[in-house]
Amino acid sequence: MHRTIQGTLPLGFLGLIFALTLSLAEPQIAAGAEYHAADSIIAPLRDAVYNHALTEPEIRNLHQSTLVRIAVEITAESEAIRAEAIAHYYLGRYYQAIKTREEMMAYAEDIRNGKYLALRKYYEDRDAALEAYTQARSAAESYLMLVPGAESHRLYGEILGQMLFLGNAIQALSIGPKARKHVKKALELDPDHIKALIQEASRLAYSPSSYGGNPEEARTLYREILRSGAADREDIFNIYGGFAMAAFMEGHDEEAASWFSEASLQYPGNVFAAGMLDYLQEEAL
Repeated sequence: MHRTIQGTLPLGFLGLIFALTLSLAEPQIAAGAEYHAADSIIAPLRDAVYNHALTEPEIRNLHQSTLVRIAVEITAESEAIRAEAIAHYYLGRYYQAIKTREEMMAYAEDIRNGKYLALRKYYEDRDAALEAYTQARSAAESYLMLVPGAESHRLYGEILGQMLFLGNAIQALSIGPKARKHVKKALELDPDHIKALIQEASRLAYSPSSYGGNPEEARTLYREILRSGAADREDIFNIYGGFAMAAFMEGHDEEAASWFSEASLQYPGNVFAAGMLDYLQEEAL
């Protein structure tokens, strides 16, 4: 991967830039610290959603307590708004998730048989998921206005990408291109943005070839991300799951099962990875 620097500065500005750097050093460090603090606050909610570890009332309580901590502990407006968007996003992911391993096995069977239009029936809490995503989208739009950078475009694109699964065909046709446009913009601004790269790789891994899927291109991107060494727990799970889906879409079931097993080590309670593994093991019998 490569990095680009957008534009150059005239030499006459160097003294001014040096002075501004000194005067802004402490706020910049604080903003960076709040960025990581916000992620730490959100992490328990994220992990509970991925692990399917809590009941609905428990998840909603954790979501609310996460929002309270963000309001109290994150003082930078842009970082607070970003964190709120992510917290609402994970609540949407909770409601969007397929609930049981048995349902996930049926989902896998429909994918294997090319019944893609039938997949919507598995999203049983569609309204609750869309309500949470709508709140996430509103906050992400505000964040994008305040900080129009790679992370804001990436986050907005990811939220739209999840909403894509829940709407009707007309909504999918309008949301899909918009989601991809924002991920593309994020990568233009930062070609090494880990989560944007994972979004693009996952699009290639999970989509059938007739819808733009390309398992080998997906693998190439996932390998580049792993080589960077910058992925967090969620990223690793999504990368391993992406390798698994790339193999599954090609009918390489033994390889897919191996990757789903690796993904399950990150989040042992995850219904997606466990259910896909159950399906593959049953098929192998």
